[in-house]
Amino acid sequence: MGIIRLLLAFAVFNSHFPTLEGAPIVNGHEAVLTFFAISGFYMALILDRSYRTARDFYLSRFLTLYPIYVLALAVSLGLLTSLDVHSMTNRETLKGILSDPAAFLVMAWTSATTFGQELLFSLARAPEGGLQFVTTSRTALWSDAPLIQGWSLSLELTFYALAPFMVRMRTRTVAAMGLVSLALKIGIMLSPVAEVAFYKRFFPLEFWLFCGGVLAYRVHRRLSPDPHLLDYFLFILLVGLIFTADAADKAWQPFFLPGVTLCVLPLVFRAFKRLDFDRLTGKVSYPFYLLHYSVIALFEAYEDEPEGWHILIAGLAAALAVHFLFNSGIETLKTKLRRRHAPLAPVGEAVLQPVPHPRRLTRRMLSQRS
Repeated sequence: MGIIRLLLAFAVFNSHFPTLEGAPIVNGHEAVLTFFAISGFYMALILDRSYRTARDFYLSRFLTLYPIYVLALAVSLGLLTSLDVHSMTNRETLKGILSDPAAFLVMAWTSATTFGQELLFSLARAPEGGLQFVTTSRTALWSDAPLIQGWSLSLELTFYALAPFMVRMRTRTVAAMGLVSLALKIGIMLSPVAEVAFYKRFFPLEFWLFCGGVLAYRVHRRLSPDPHLLDYFLFILLVGLIFTADAADKAWQPFFLPGVTLCVLPLVFRAFKRLDFDRLTGKVSYPFYLLHYSVIALFEAYEDEPEGWHILIAGLAAALAVHFLFNSGIETLKTKLRRRHAPLAPVGEAVLQPVPHPRRLTRRMLSQRS
């Protein structure tokens, strides 16, 4: 699924700087929702195969996400404070936020930890100072955040906090929680508050995607390990849907591509799970997602008519550089973390131990008795 994740990251990029103008490529928000579905699958996988304790899992996620996030945050803040370069805000607005204690505390907390960053779409600075709740995001604080796209990490981290407990639950329990979340989302979308910004990034309404990912992994465990021709056909289908999903009816878009992805995940993953290139693209998708807004801002600041493909190539080059800068050290730390426990057997396989010869077993038992 690494190739799919990189294509979804490109869809987010395309939403922020249209490169394929006129093409019905999936909207950036729906691309992030599809990320959530894939995340549920992967977290169930690594918890099943790599980590026996929640503490080790949390530390592994921290090492995977936070160092690169801090680098992207530093780059964005550095460009804003030194060159006044940012896609949505400027230095003067930043000074205003620094002078408002409430706005500063909320911005500092959400930027440093990512937790609660989705609330920036529902909070705006009040004329008399402080913060006020708003129903639309036009005047909200989100556009002044150093890493605007960091809101998705807040929802991801909330799921990570729950994941070690979810993977121990029965399948029917996970399915029931997912159905409740899905019902809540549909209910909100059909209600008068459907356009309120707060509900567009509300974790309980997107929880069904993570639950669906966990269930998709459980389906994958029951499949034969050898890929079939159908797996590759479904991969091509999924790629095609990424580039055409925006043509679907608007009411169906939050469910269409994420739902199809959940259905085909077990088979597509089976086809590409041993492909090193697929793993690389998946890992590059994360720094590309975090850095692309800063790259866009630089091109917009210093080129009169920047070309989308030039920005895309520069963003991918920056993501590759960050990956090779950080990946080796991060993977070394994660390997040490895994070695704290005995290695787990891959799912569906038994650890074969040599069986002692009956005569030797008898002699050993006699020697122990003596």
